[in-house]
Amino acid sequence: MDGLAEQGFTGVLHTYSENDLAYYRDQMTRIVAASRAAGLEVQVGPWGLGGVFGGEAESIFAVRHPELGQVFADGRRVGSPCPTRPEFVAYVREWATAAVESGADRIFWDEPHWSHPQRFGEAPGNWTCVCDSCQRSYADRFDEPMPRELTAEVCAFREGVLVELLTELVAHVRSLGGRSTICLLPPVPGHHVGIDDWEQVAAIRGLDTLATDPYWSFFDLDVTEFVGGQSVRLRETADTHGLRSQIWIQGFRLGPEQAGEIGDAVDAARAAGVDDLWTWGFEACGHMSYLDTREPETVWRELVDALTGRRA
Repeated sequence: MDGLAEQGFTGVLHTYSENDLAYYRDQMTRIVAASRAAGLEVQVGPWGLGGVFGGEAESIFAVRHPELGQVFADGRRVGSPCPTRPEFVAYVREWATAAVESGADRIFWDEPHWSHPQRFGEAPGNWTCVCDSCQRSYADRFDEPMPRELTAEVCAFREGVLVELLTELVAHVRSLGGRSTICLLPPVPGHHVGIDDWEQVAAIRGLDTLATDPYWSFFDLDVTEFVGGQSVRLRETADTHGLRSQIWIQGFRLGPEQAGEIGDAVDAARAAGVDDLWTWGFEACGHMSYLDTREPETVWRELVDALTGRRA
């Protein structure tokens, strides 16, 4: 943490997994304290919690409660609890209480989403959730049975469920004296698992910061167009609702030949008026072979220079 501060960073995000919740609460509190002692603002995120939030960690809750898993349209139940289930909502609230008690400055609600078919070996067009709970909720809202096609009504229902979950969680964090950041997946064709209507999320009472992570290379998109466009959309939405805006710069699955793209991404976000810039992840994720950064030490130097202003 001292090293991050010495390099010019002003904040750090710590992942807080279900494993940490079960076995390492005291250690997480110490980690947050050490980070704040170094002068860093601290966010903590529900790393892979239930498979409903971003992160590669697996879910203890899903293993213990397989009957609460999301059900794909083809009828297959998978190891990711449905966000309509009150048992899962209570579990996330328990996590949020521990996260606030850790002393973090903000709780980072990372990429709320429905199960992605690729994670479970499903066909790209498959989707969740058609469990009994979802079918009842859908029928109550639309006064008709839930279809097995991803209609406009089903899409609206899915987004509404996630917004309701976030609304409850933000209110819970606020009741404990904490603040919340919500990081939304940017809308990309073929990736319909998150929330495309950002206005609904920005209108959540008590929200502190709205964020997004336009990882251009991951989606094979033009860096300036994608990062710049999403940054403008984010800032305008956040400004309308009196929120802070935050952009995440890709720091994984890159190579040294993309140093210019890293600088372009940072420039595009700043040109859009977003100054709260973060990157995923630490030392360009050189510790995580799945994220496949080529020459992570070189990529990390480029990220540090671009984010802290040394490049300029």
